[in-house]
Amino acid sequence: MVRAPDLRIETRRTGTTVRCALVGALHQDNQDAFALALHRGLRSRPERLRIDLRAVDLFTSSALDTLLRARQAAAVLGVAMALDSPSACVRRVLDITRAGPFLPVEDGGPDPAPRRTERCRTRPPGSGTAPSRPGLRRHGG
Repeated sequence: MVRAPDLRIETRRTGTTVRCALVGALHQDNQDAFALALHRGLRSRPERLRIDLRAVDLFTSSALDTLLRARQAAAVLGVAMALDSPSACVRRVLDITRAGPFLPVEDGGPDPAPRRTERCRTRPPGSGTAPSRPGLRRHGG
């Protein structure tokens, strides 16, 4: 298990599949831990690498870059790679950047990682809060 202050990564091998489950925030400050976990998963040369992103509540461009680099490495090694049940935050970044075709998504399987939160964060830790603006209403719960 790899831990960063706001990220937990658990990697397990079952048969020919390595599964990396992530809980928390994926951003520039912990991208090295994320990349290391993916590298370790690929190093064992599984047939399949599944990256469980259902409990990710912050997903930034640095996290996307890490996934795209891992996808390239997986292709070189002949390892099939897929994102497992990406959270709304992850799906939004994939949609906005049009990276979806490069990172196959497979939804399914039981929810083995506890959900950290149902809401997605919009800012990395330590970046402060957005200033309030009169006349703007927040939507959501």
